[in-house]
Amino acid sequence: MIFSDGMVLQRDSEAAIWGMAEAGSEVSVHFAGQNISAKADADGAWRVVLKGLKMSKEGRDLVIKNEGDQSVIHDVLVGEVWLGSGQSNMEWVLPRTDGGDEEVASAKDDLLRVFVSVNLTEVEPQWNWKGSWKSTKPENSGRFTAVGYYFAKKLRKELDVPVGIVECAWGGKPIEAFISEEAIVSVPVGKEMLQKKKRLAAQFDAVKSKKNYEAGRKVYLEKLAAWEKGGKKGKKPRGPGKPVDPATSPRLPATIYHGMIAPIVGYGNRGVIWYQGESNANGGTGDYYEELLGCLVADWRARWGSEMSFYWVQLANYGKARSEAGWVTVQDEMRRALKSIPKSGMAVINDIGATDNIHPGNKVDVGERLARWALAQNYGMKEVVVSGPLYSGFATKGEKVVLSFDYAKGLKSRDQAPLKRFEIAGKDDVWKQAEAKVVGEAVEVWSDEVKQPVKVRYAWAQNPTGANLVNAEGLPASCFTTE
Repeated sequence: MIFSDGMVLQRDSEAAIWGMAEAGSEVSVHFAGQNISAKADADGAWRVVLKGLKMSKEGRDLVIKNEGDQSVIHDVLVGEVWLGSGQSNMEWVLPRTDGGDEEVASAKDDLLRVFVSVNLTEVEPQWNWKGSWKSTKPENSGRFTAVGYYFAKKLRKELDVPVGIVECAWGGKPIEAFISEEAIVSVPVGKEMLQKKKRLAAQFDAVKSKKNYEAGRKVYLEKLAAWEKGGKKGKKPRGPGKPVDPATSPRLPATIYHGMIAPIVGYGNRGVIWYQGESNANGGTGDYYEELLGCLVADWRARWGSEMSFYWVQLANYGKARSEAGWVTVQDEMRRALKSIPKSGMAVINDIGATDNIHPGNKVDVGERLARWALAQNYGMKEVVVSGPLYSGFATKGEKVVLSFDYAKGLKSRDQAPLKRFEIAGKDDVWKQAEAKVVGEAVEVWSDEVKQPVKVRYAWAQNPTGANLVNAEGLPASCFTTE
């Protein structure tokens, strides 16, 4: 449970504590000089709010009393709390990253803690969720979210306060699974998703599905035995997947929300770091990602009753350089969402991905680029540059297009080579490779094949090899199109 030994509570704002007791009974919570009471409602649910807790590096007891019974949560710190959510690249643990084994073996920091949880879906919203708080030491940190850990490590270095990460991520799952049914139904594409879920659930026959699975399993075992007897030549047979009730499928709307997000709604935090989108890019819903992300953020903020910050990771460069892929569509949807979602930020990582690995090994830069947004926007470090160049507008200048950017100080080519991966088009909508050069804090783009340009795009590919526009910090420019 999230209320357990070693937890980190949010400083300087509100830290809610809740649970279940006998209906109508009085519950009191005692911590850091505050004594607050509440009565359990007709269902037995109770909730109190600790306000204005001051930072504390000393682990203290939090005492809960109820009708003569008492429970104690030990070693409670007060500092900065962030939720780390999304799919596999947020869930990815330290030992599976570049330098991760060494980090696990050497890192010891009792003031950096992670809530290590289980993956769970439910039909209805839950109030409890299995997991435990772990401090940073070799026997624990091998299970930590790498992105969350490196984000927290940067905050620890710069702020010198306890930092807690609540990890609520699940590999290979779409954004809609993290959004409540009440919220997603308000979005046209979300409404369609929810209708599909209900239709599949109504059609699901558990008995028939079990029989089909058992029959498929029998055939698989026969094929496996033949494959082994034949010297394991050819491709190894794959077994059938176990049947999953659509009402609890982690690939359908609200199921992860019910099992993993609802139980922590209200847990005091400064904000969310989010790394997700691969499943939507590959699942045909990339065109709606800005809308879905906005829905998720609004949903969570409404449920927490807080305008908590929300910082996401733009998808990394990966695979083939396909311009028509849903991958770059999601990347650009994420960029556009910076304008439509207040108190947000985005870590651009199209320079540190891997051609053959959807899980890039460099998670240090990912965590630290997310931390830039938090340090500047949440902790007042205005000198921190939060991002690489972000497209902000354009103007035509004869046969050239002049592009302007935010975070453009020191605009340059990363490798001192000519700028690459710019394309330009005229009214015929035919894209041509373009030349480009930095002019102050702008970029001029042109092509001898396009005499009357009307639009430009940059790094418009799933893997834009050679894209090299950066700012003085060496942070990469996001992909964009002027359309």
